[in-house]
Order: sequence, then C-alpha cells, then structure tokens
Amino acid sequence: MKLFLLTLVSFFTLQTATAQDTTWVQTFTFDSITSRRSEFQFPASLDTKRFEKVLMYYKLKCSPLTTWDQYNCGEWDYLTYTRIFDHTGVMDSVRVDGMHYRINTLSPATSSYNLTPTYDQVWKNVQRRLPNTVTSYTIAGTAATPMAVVNSGSNGHTMQWIVSAADLLASGATTGDLQAMEFSFLNAISNLQNVSIRLKSTNNAALTAWETAGFTTVFNDELSGISAGDYQVNFGTPFTWDGASNIVIELSYTDANTAGSMIQLDAQASGISTSTLDYDGRNGVFRTTTSNHAEVNLSNVDLGGDVTIAFWAKGNASFGTNTSVLEAVDSLNNRILNIHFPWSDNSVYFDAGSVNGYDRINKVVTAADIDNNWHQWTFVKKTSTGEMFIYKDGVLWHSGTGLTRPIGKVAKFFLGSNWDQGYQYSGDLDEFAVWTTALDAATIATWKDKKIDASHPNYAALEVYYDFDNTLAMVDKSGNNRLGMPSQTDMVQWDAYPVAGKISGGDRPVVSLVQGTYFVATVDSVLETQFPQPKTLYEYTPLDNSFYILNNSLIYDKTTTDTLATNSSPVGSSLNTLATTITNDTINYYNAPFEVIHDVEIGRYITPYGIGFDLGPQGFTWIYDVTDYQQYLNGMVDLAAHNTQELIDLRFAFIEGTPPRDVDNIEPIWSNFRSYQYSDLDNDNVLSAQEVALSDTSEMFKIRTRFTGHGHNGSVNCCEWDPKDHQIFIDGVPRFTWDIWEESDCGANPNTGQGGTWPYAREGWCPGDMVKDYHHEITSYVTPGDTIEVDYDIENIPVNDQAQGNGNYVMALDLVSYSAPNFQHDAAIVDVLNPNKWEYYSKWNPTCSNPRVIIQNTGEQPLTKCKIRCWVTYGNWLEYEWTGNLGFLEKEVVEIPVTDQNWWFGANVSDGFHAQVYDVEDTPNLDEYEHNNVFKTAYQTPEMINGPFYVYFKTNNKAVENNWKLIDGNGTTVFERTTLTNTTEYRDTFDLAPGCYSIILEDSDHDGIGFWYSSQVEGETSGQFRLRYVGAGVIESFNTDFGKYHRYDFSVGFALNTEDKGMLDESLQLFPNPATDEVRVEYNGQLGKEITITLCDANGRVLKETTAQSVGNYLGVDLQISDLSKGIYYVTASGSEGTKVSQFVKQ
Repeated sequence: MKLFLLTLVSFFTLQTATAQDTTWVQTFTFDSITSRRSEFQFPASLDTKRFEKVLMYYKLKCSPLTTWDQYNCGEWDYLTYTRIFDHTGVMDSVRVDGMHYRINTLSPATSSYNLTPTYDQVWKNVQRRLPNTVTSYTIAGTAATPMAVVNSGSNGHTMQWIVSAADLLASGATTGDLQAMEFSFLNAISNLQNVSIRLKSTNNAALTAWETAGFTTVFNDELSGISAGDYQVNFGTPFTWDGASNIVIELSYTDANTAGSMIQLDAQASGISTSTLDYDGRNGVFRTTTSNHAEVNLSNVDLGGDVTIAFWAKGNASFGTNTSVLEAVDSLNNRILNIHFPWSDNSVYFDAGSVNGYDRINKVVTAADIDNNWHQWTFVKKTSTGEMFIYKDGVLWHSGTGLTRPIGKVAKFFLGSNWDQGYQYSGDLDEFAVWTTALDAATIATWKDKKIDASHPNYAALEVYYDFDNTLAMVDKSGNNRLGMPSQTDMVQWDAYPVAGKISGGDRPVVSLVQGTYFVATVDSVLETQFPQPKTLYEYTPLDNSFYILNNSLIYDKTTTDTLATNSSPVGSSLNTLATTITNDTINYYNAPFEVIHDVEIGRYITPYGIGFDLGPQGFTWIYDVTDYQQYLNGMVDLAAHNTQELIDLRFAFIEGTPPRDVDNIEPIWSNFRSYQYSDLDNDNVLSAQEVALSDTSEMFKIRTRFTGHGHNGSVNCCEWDPKDHQIFIDGVPRFTWDIWEESDCGANPNTGQGGTWPYAREGWCPGDMVKDYHHEITSYVTPGDTIEVDYDIENIPVNDQAQGNGNYVMALDLVSYSAPNFQHDAAIVDVLNPNKWEYYSKWNPTCSNPRVIIQNTGEQPLTKCKIRCWVTYGNWLEYEWTGNLGFLEKEVVEIPVTDQNWWFGANVSDGFHAQVYDVEDTPNLDEYEHNNVFKTAYQTPEMINGPFYVYFKTNNKAVENNWKLIDGNGTTVFERTTLTNTTEYRDTFDLAPGCYSIILEDSDHDGIGFWYSSQVEGETSGQFRLRYVGAGVIESFNTDFGKYHRYDFSVGFALNTEDKGMLDESLQLFPNPATDEVRVEYNGQLGKEITITLCDANGRVLKETTAQSVGNYLGVDLQISDLSKGIYYVTASGSEGTKVSQFVKQ
C-alpha cells in the first residue's frame, strides 16, 4: 500500500540509514526531574552542515521521583508540548483597549438612566368576605415585648408560629371553620401590600425549621387605612380546624414601598421556647444557569495571604459536571482563587494562591452535597500557617497543609463561572461573603446561620457581602459598596424561605380567632406596586496593566411607568425622564515592553493514564521527525518539553547528508499554535481566510498541521469523542479534506494496560502516544513569489446540538517552504517495521515472520521499479523485485517473503537486520544518493515452542467482540476461531511443522478481554487466553487489557539465537494476571519435593502460606484471593533446591 505524506510521517528506529555521520545533542535527562524549560547550547558545528534528517528522541520513564502526583506515572492524560521559544531580539509593547462603561456586562455606545427607581403597578384580583354572625376567641398568653412585622429598610417579612389545640380549646374555639383573625396593631397602617396569612394543621409542638408545605392560604390582600389598635382580618377562604391538631400560622408580606415604615404587633409568650420563627426582609437568592454568570466588584482589592469565602448553595444538576462556582484572576489572568463545585470527577477543588501557580485541596462529594439541598460552605486559606480548610454546614470537612502561596491582588472576580465565563455552575447561591482574614472554626460554626452585621468579630475584614434580599440586584451589605454585575437582569430572584437570618423564639403575636357565618365571597381588585429591576453600571479606569472598576451604581433605564391589568396587559402609562446620559468611549493602557518570542511547537504528546501503569525500566522512546524545524535548532535553544508527570530524556539526532529537498523556511500561517473553540472555528471567527506571500526563492511548499480535539460537550462529547472533517482552501478552492479520528490507533497502542480509558478512539490523539502531523503539499496549486489566500474550515456544528460548539481544538498550522527536489532518481529505505527492537513496534515484534520495510521515492521522477535486499547474515540475502508507482516523497510498506526458513539460521543478533534498495528502474547506477539505500535495525528473536501445545481461551460475556487466528510466517491462516460463545472454555491443540508463527487475538471494541471500564460501565466480565504445553506448563499468558489486539510470535522446530523454551519452564507462572478470585501458581523446574508457597503484600507482610508437593518437577497450586484488597501481591515458591518469586495484581 502507499503511505502518502498526507498521513503520518513514518517513525524512525533507533538506528537509521547506515554510514552517515550523526551529531547527537542531549537536552533534558532523567535527572531533570522538575525542570521542563531550559536553555541548551547546540554545537556551533551544526551551523555549517547539511542534514538529511533531524530526529527528536523523546523518552519517558515512570518514577517515584516525579512530583506531579503520588503516582509513578501521572494519573491523567494531559496535553504536553515540545516547544522552542524563538528569541527574535525585537522589543514590542501591546496596547490594550477597553470600554469606559459596562452595564450588566454590555458596553452600549450611549445609555440614559436615573439613579432612583420608578414603580410600575399591576391590578390584582382578591377575594373578600364580610361577616354575618361571628364570635371572637382570644388566645391567652403572658404579655411580651411587641414584635415588628414591618421594619425600616425592609421590604418584606415572614413569621410562623404555633397555636396549640389546647390554647384553641381554652379560648373557646370549637371544631369547624376559622373565618378571621384579629391582631393588635401598635401602629397605624396606611397601606401594606401583598399581605398573606396561611394556616396548616400539625402535630408538632415547636418549630425548628420553616414549614414549607401543606398550607391553606386564607388571606392574600392588602391592609389599608387601619388605625392602631385591634383589627379583624377577614379571611377570603375559611380554614377548617379539626378540633385536635395544633395550627401553624404564617403571616408575611412583600411591599416595594415599606422601607421607611415600622409596624409592630402586640405580643405574648407562648410558654414554648421554640414556637416562633421570624425573618425580616424579602428573601432573595442568586440563581445561576449554564448560560449566565456575574462579576464581583473586588477589582484592585489585595486579598493578601489570608482569605475566607462563604456561601450557601443548592445545585441544580451540577453534580457530575465540570463547574467553577467562582474564580478570580490577577491582571495577567493568572488564577488566584477558584472553586470547582464540583468537577466531573465529583470532587470539590479549592484553589488559592498566585506565586508560581496556586495551592489546591480537593475532596469527593456526594450528589446530596451538591444538588437539591441547601448547604453552607466556607473556604479558608491561611497562608501564615500554610493551611487551607473547607467547612460544610459549619463543620470542618477537609483541610490541607504546606500551602503557603499568597493570593494577591484581584483584577477580575466571577461568580457562577470561571473567569472566561465557562464551566458555569447551575443552582442557587445565597449569603455570599469574602473576608481578607482566615475565620476560625468557632466563628464559622457560630455565624453560619446568621446574617452578617457589625457585630461579627471579623466585620472589619469583610470585603463584600451579598445576601440578595429586598432588591433585585447584587447589593453589597459590607459597607464597601461593591455591587455585583449579573450578566442577566433576572439572576436575583425571590425565594420564600431564607437559609440564614431566621430568629427562633417563644413569643408570638396576640391574636383572636373568629368563628361564625359569613356572606358569600366577592372578587375585588387592588393595585400592587412592582419591585423595580435595576441594572449595574461599572465605570473602569486603566491601572497596573488591567482595567479596574472605578465606580459602580445601580441604575434604572425604564422609559415609562406602567399600570398593568390582571393579565399583565398595559392599561396606563406615563413617560419617565431619564436625567443622566453617558457616552461610552475607549480607554487603554500599554503593557510593559517585551521581547518578541515565537512559541514554536515542534511536537505534541499525550501523557498516559498512569495509575498502575509503567513504561518499563529503561523508559519508552518515541521518535519525531523535526527536519522541518531545524532552523530553530541552533545556537542557544530555549526549549520546553512535557510536564512533570514522568521523567523525560530528550535528545536530537542531526543526520548529515542531502535531504530529498532542503528546508528554506517554516512559519505559522495564522499564529503560533493555540486552542480554538469549535464554535469560533465553525463561525469563521478564527482561522479565517489569510493572505500568505510565498517566497520567490523557494520551489516547493506544504502546509503542516497538528490538531487535537478536546472537551466533552453536546450529545457526542465533542470535541474529544467525535470525528470531524477538516478542510484547507487555497485561493477559495477546497484542496484538502481529511479527518484526524484515531479509529484504531488508540487500541493498537503498544502501551497497553494504562489506568484510564486508553484504548478508545479519540479526535486526533491517544493517551500515551505522540500526536500525528499531517502534510498537505500545495506546490501544484501555487506559484513561487505569489500571494495566495489560505483558509481553513471545519465540519458544521449540528443545528440540533449547538452545545458541541463549546469543545475546542489545539491547532498548529505551519507553512513550510522548500527547494526543488535534490534528486531526479532516488529511492530510500526509511523504516523497518519488523524485525525491529524499537518498543514502539513491540505489538508485532519480536517475530520471524516476513520482514516489512517502508520504501520512499525521494527523487522527482516517479519510482516504478527497484530491488530490495534483506539480510541478517551478510551474504545470505532475501531478494525482492518491487514494482509500483510512487510519486515524489510517497511511501509504501513492502513485505519481503522468506522463502526458506534457513535464512534465519546462524544469525548473530548483534549484527542487526539490514534492508537495501538498489537497481532503481532496473538501472544499477540511476539512484543518485546511496546514503539512504541501506537501513539497519536492532532486533530480537521470538521464543521457540518445542512440542505439542494447546491454546486455552475462556471467553468473557462479550465473546462476539473477539476472534483469534494462528498464521504462519507468510501470513497464511493455519487456524482461526471467529464465532465464539459467551463464557465458554475452548482448547485447541497444535503440533506444528517447523516454521515461524503468530497467534493474534482481536477485540472489535478495542477493550481487550478484560478491562476495568468495560466491567464497570458495560458489565463486561474478564476472559483468559494462554498457551500451554500438552501435559506441562504455561508458555504464554495474554494480558487481558490489550486494547485492539494482542499478538504472540514464536518459532517451532528451531531456535533463533534465543533460549529454548522446552518442556520445563524455568519461571514461576501466575495466571490470570490481573486476577480477581483465584490465582494459579505453576512452576516447571527443580525446587525440591516439598514446596512452601507464601503470599505477601507490597510491604512484605505474609498473608497466606501453604505447602505443596512437586511431582516430576511440576508444581501446580490454586490460591484463593477473593478476600484480598485490590493491589500488588508477591508469591514465593521455596524448596530445598531454590526459591522463585513472582507478582500479580488483584483487581
């Protein structure tokens, strides 16, 4: 098949074309444990040399020395970039423009408003009844201090109290309807709107929390023109008392006009200390959704080192999602405060600090902690002691130490989202407060249910306090007048019952209950004043490389005052004069001068899921072709690579010689690599048509792209888990359409058994693997020296799934300019797939099957014929005549048949495998460049099986996903099983003729025959697959977590310079591994007659011990392990003639 440059550039093995001088430059080493950006001096001799290739050898190793987390390999699959910071020596300064005014996050050109509100009114229907014959029954009690039902500065009040059945009976009331209630007002009432009286029966004798359900509304009207003294409130609807139950009475009102009034009721002691709940004010909450947020005016406030953040929260489907309930950043947009509440792993994360990152503590929460229930949360950072605390409902919930980063000065503070208005929290918030001090545990516990006022011991350090009461705005009650700015005007909403500030007591209003007969109810109408909806105005000023809030105001921009009918239709209106008009203008500042440094990405990698994973004792190497970037690899190189999840060894190989074409230049088409939101790409807000001037001294051009999709958005979890088509247009014509979906490469990754969902397909990347580059040759569409238009496009976001647009792509798009081809006729061997010792090819190595090499046409003229010669012993050739049609730089995998297995005999593995191309176009001397004709690899030989054996396969409960086959060295199928039954044992016995063979077990779902995620999510069980000698021990046991396929290669009848794996197995075999309930211990060899089997944990503690007899040098024992915890365990088999140790993993 052909491998065009549109696909992945082939990897290069540890040894490449022979007889060429190579300069190695070492950069980071395994000793560079935390250093991930440094300057390296590259040899000056490189500046005057020409290179056929420049390769980057990228080796990672898992180690307990890593500092990222507690795992030897980091837990998560993170993006990691290999970057060169190209210092230009040019200084620049950026002017930053901003708007002078913002109103509820918008910046209108002009705006007119008043600072005082006007009030709309709406007609409201009320039900009224007049008494006929009635009797009043006064509830007795001891006189008490009068109770305020209306307070100055308040626009509402709620009071609940219990009247016992005994008190009712003592008053003379009887079973039946209660028709009215008489109060003793100590003040006259001119007009009090939205007065509500509700009653319910109860068996409770006391009130410890608000009663919220089961009420009958008996009065919902206004009180108007009432003199001080007793006043009978006639119910619009009677309440039926059963004569035995206690009664809860709720009296409340909301009125936009009562801020200056005070009305008291005569009161009495009930004799029960908790018979009454009382709350002053119209209670409000801050309601967030996934489409809104608010800004908190802590602009230019230095939070210093100690901070406390407190709030009540009740989430709405936030559990299991990625959220930030708040985030604050400094002037450089560095995070200084953040609370994930929660993250999608259902942990609450508290981040605080601003020096070289931030400090963090986190803990898993339950759904009940987050959603549908009110809880009070307090987050404390105490830099002076290095402590961070999280309190839930006044009790310490989580803490951390050694956390000393100070927080610093706030530039922007957002509530309900992160600073970039993403990861919105959905739910209700209340009683939000920030202090510049660390509140102690006693204060937190004492004040969690209270309103904050000047009596608070830390009131002087209170920076902002929103209780969201009385006004439909984020009004600061700290005394600092720091208004909040919601992105929508309806985010502060009324809520009936407050979470804090209620007063519990034993006093209650003096009332009389009225029974008797009433006339038929009539419907009347009253005018009700509406609460005005203000907006928040911020005025900004430039300061310290940011825009800070200079002033804030609540404004009212309604142009009319309206009277509405009961159906909300207008019935009257008058014009409002808006006294103040502002004209917006642009303000700006200049950032500090800086050197222009190009951030050049030369390779991208995704870290493996590291829990329980290892990259081998020597590490694992990936090889990148970075020939296109060689202009940056000279002199002093400012290099950054990876993160600190694993150790890294990074070196460059400069292979001298003549390349197929010389690299003249590489530069980004739009900008340096960066992340783009899918919706911006789709809407052409970014990467839109760009004019590019082509060099008139170059002859060939290509666009090199490197994309990875990220995010879990919409119904398909875009853009990580869904394929999209990508396009490049040249001068308005679509020239390249491709996708980056890793359909099978993730499951084929040689780094099997990672800790997460490693084998599943993703958009452009796989955990534990390098990211592919795609190469788009544009030479045939352009003319050197011309200016062309380059445009990028992506598959449209589905109309019915717009949430996908919140996903993102990290993208690099570079234009590479080249010389004309350096050769007319040249063929090269550029890689050997097998035999090859490189661990990246370990999925199909070691093997003695037919060698596979990759040839490339590196000449301008088509390559249609050549000969290929292979050897492991010089002079003993495999010869192959290839025909085809490869254009310039096109590639093809060529399989070389081994016609005689004797070809492998007598080889010295240390001499390596060689492949050579020659006789191009049947002309011996036509090939113009001999240095790329021969390619050498180190290799290992496969194991030998000597004698009859059988394949044991116990399927899992998804056997339809599996098949396996036995093939010979030429790929011919010897045996296969394609139709398998769930949870069934198969034994297939073979006595094969001498030769090379492979057994390949495949899984169509790419999750092996035993995978943790499939087990948890799909209920998939674990299978077993192993090879055993007939009547003897295990030859090979397949790891169940192998992804797409597992391949085992072996020889029969002859050994290829390897240890004969005969009838006795000289190793202690444990299987299955990992295991769940039982592990089989087998050994073939001489340890003695009586063997002691010991099972220990990772700390060396003996957990189980038994003895067994060895029969004919064969030992077989089953150990029950169902009672063990998950982890790593060791089994020791000891006898009079030796000891063997092996390990297994308990799942």
